[in-house]
Amino acid sequence: MNTKSIIESILYVSGSDGLDISDIKKVINLPADDIRKLIKEMKNSYDTNADTGFTIKTYGSHFYLLTKPENKEFISKLIDVRLKNPLTPAVMETLAIIAYNNPCTGVKVDEIRGSSSDGALKRLESLELIKNIGRSNTPGRPYVYEITQKFFNLFGIKSLTELPKINTEDGNLENVDFFNANRFEDEESK
Repeated sequence: MNTKSIIESILYVSGSDGLDISDIKKVINLPADDIRKLIKEMKNSYDTNADTGFTIKTYGSHFYLLTKPENKEFISKLIDVRLKNPLTPAVMETLAIIAYNNPCTGVKVDEIRGSSSDGALKRLESLELIKNIGRSNTPGRPYVYEITQKFFNLFGIKSLTELPKINTEDGNLENVDFFNANRFEDEESK
């Protein structure tokens, strides 16, 4: 049994869903630390071998087998790679509020935005970027939302601590670029 080969295969077939350690443990009965070590070795091997087009990335708690960013230009000749953000400014604003206040009630989102966010919340739920985790115990029992694993994947971050730091002392958030990240790394960031 070649454990790395098995991990590579199950990461490949998991596609855009990725796998977390518990998923991998269902297939390979190894301690979590051993699995992390194997994945780190695999990532290093991919990243140092110019003859392979793959790398392993971690977003949130999930691991993904992805193509190397430097091959993006060639892949886009075969398939339409869309990097344009399909989210409207209102939806992005709502998502930013939830991410920075995770978990967050819909009422709090409305208070911060100064307008109803019902449509934006429904859109984010339909895109599976947020999920309703129940109701708050505060008066009116508003719904509580939190970001999902798909959020981490979409924005290419491992945790909320990687969100851009914002200075809210002056109250001006107009020039803050909350999510200037995507799954493709810039050459400068390497």
